[in-house]
Amino acid sequence: MADADSKKKYPLRIGVLFISIALIAVVFWLIQRQPQKHPAPLEKVTIAHGSQPTAGLVYVVFALGYFAEEGIDVTLQPHTSGKSALSAVIKGEADFATVAETPIMREITRGENLYIIATILQAERNTAIVARKDRGISLPGDLAGKKVGVTAGSNGDFFLNIFLIANRIDSNKITAVTKKPEEMFDALVKGEVDAVSTWNPHIARLRKELGERAIIFYRQDLYTETYNIASLQSFVHKNTDTVEKLVRALIRAEKFVRANAAASQKIIAGYSKFDQALLQSVWNIYRFRVGLDQNLILMLEDQTRWAIPREFPDKRVPNYLDFIYPDALEAVKPEAVTIIR
Repeated sequence: MADADSKKKYPLRIGVLFISIALIAVVFWLIQRQPQKHPAPLEKVTIAHGSQPTAGLVYVVFALGYFAEEGIDVTLQPHTSGKSALSAVIKGEADFATVAETPIMREITRGENLYIIATILQAERNTAIVARKDRGISLPGDLAGKKVGVTAGSNGDFFLNIFLIANRIDSNKITAVTKKPEEMFDALVKGEVDAVSTWNPHIARLRKELGERAIIFYRQDLYTETYNIASLQSFVHKNTDTVEKLVRALIRAEKFVRANAAASQKIIAGYSKFDQALLQSVWNIYRFRVGLDQNLILMLEDQTRWAIPREFPDKRVPNYLDFIYPDALEAVKPEAVTIIR
């Protein structure tokens, strides 16, 4: 009896199996007829960078693939300074630049329509005057009568000026010798100048090379350096989504750096060509944070008042609110924007 029942059920099972196969085939055919969704192509941008630890967040983003994950295909374009990187943006050779506030101030005062998209670092002890004790310099006043290397139009230039004022040293009593950032090390080591006003990695390298022969003058009470992401206003207005993706990636890097100091140091040392041990020795001077602070506006205004009589006698202090682009950062992390508007 059981065999008879099995024989009756067998054709039924075969029928169900064929129907199931047919249904699967139909579903597969329907899926194949649907338009296939391909990943959107990555937006290509070029970031000109000053090859300095201060651009560290950009290096971390690039190394960890955050740019690509946010939809951006980034090319890093190396320069010897942020000033040179910003020049590349103005010439149309790059889309973004990592740069300190002083070159931005000079270009805006000159008439360039730039936006500061975000500050990516702040530091009080990243800019200093390195002098040689064996040239008779042990106090700030000893700089009088000496030759001081400086990169014209840089934040090192501004720092030298306010340092002299704070220490009541007549600027006419020193001889300013124009040097490119990459020339500072050799100029001081070889004795072409008696002191230099510069930034890291040059400060750390000079301290290591000169040892006890070097003295370093900081004035963290006078100057807070900012390192920023800047672009042309015309580019930003045409690429608002790209700018927001860039900011989103930078904020991810900020979180990584905060939680992974050793790994971050290795990445940043590699991209900035800064000896990792030296970078570790100065790591605590850096605050890698994405933001737009009121201090940035104040510093830009102070530096403009310094620059106008020297370079722009027919200019006035711009309204720097017109040169800040807070929209991207406000969309991603609104609490990071503290500029008074």
